[in-house]
Amino acid sequence: MKQTLDEQELADIRRLAEACEEHEGIRLKLNWEMLQDRQEGRTNDLLYYKDGKLAGFLGIYIIIPSAAELSGMIHPDFRRQGIFTEMMEAAIRLLAVSGPHELIYICPRNSISGTAFMKQRGLPYAFSEYGMERAARAEVLPPSQGRYPEFTLRMAEERDAKTIAELNQAGFNMPAADADSLASSRLLPQELIYLIEVDGRAVGKLGVLTEGSTAFIFGFCMRPEERGRGIGRAALAAVMERLRRERNMDTFELEVAASNERALGLYESCGFRRTNVIDYYKQSLL
Repeated sequence: MKQTLDEQELADIRRLAEACEEHEGIRLKLNWEMLQDRQEGRTNDLLYYKDGKLAGFLGIYIIIPSAAELSGMIHPDFRRQGIFTEMMEAAIRLLAVSGPHELIYICPRNSISGTAFMKQRGLPYAFSEYGMERAARAEVLPPSQGRYPEFTLRMAEERDAKTIAELNQAGFNMPAADADSLASSRLLPQELIYLIEVDGRAVGKLGVLTEGSTAFIFGFCMRPEERGRGIGRAALAAVMERLRRERNMDTFELEVAASNERALGLYESCGFRRTNVIDYYKQSLL
């Protein structure tokens, strides 16, 4: 059980992920940026070594206080030995006393072993997300349809925490406590938050996590009354162009709820294409 990970452990996890992805032809969601920036104070990761080799890994990701996300894997050579069950039950015991009242299991839809584990434990399916990718230099962004108000993009600062919380609550229908916690949480060094403003008022926001020449877009939302006017789509295009010009970003990735047809259509109109499907399963700890 680890609070932080050293370089050797991170390298072991990468090798394990590569072996699992190649074996099943899947794309795991392991939140590498978070793994590289773990904080002391609580157990974040479980690593299972056998015969000197990393046989299993389970990551715990607490983004909002009320829920913990879990994502992990077992090396193909060490499956059907109860290792993942042992790690999962250890994580549940830890989390049952540390605060979150809900567990969210992350599972690629095309992972045969992952979906079988969820079925075996009788975990209820909750929702799905599409992983999407856009190679910025592969195609020209199509022109925006209609007219929209003039907007500006501004990098968020600490003083904007209240505004970001309001946008989280309004844009994602998020409980106030979770919206406040997320807005005040410490950003990773690679994270940027842009506020979308019209006439000096924040009408939306967009987060970016950079790694090399790839930018992962997250937390993109607009106030409900501002949707459908073309501002969000134009702002997304402007952010990508700025990142391409100023930071040499040439690939953009994001995840979107499969049920969110409006957002899915927006991203596809901007050149994003679906690359994989992630299913989420939930378990209550109450």
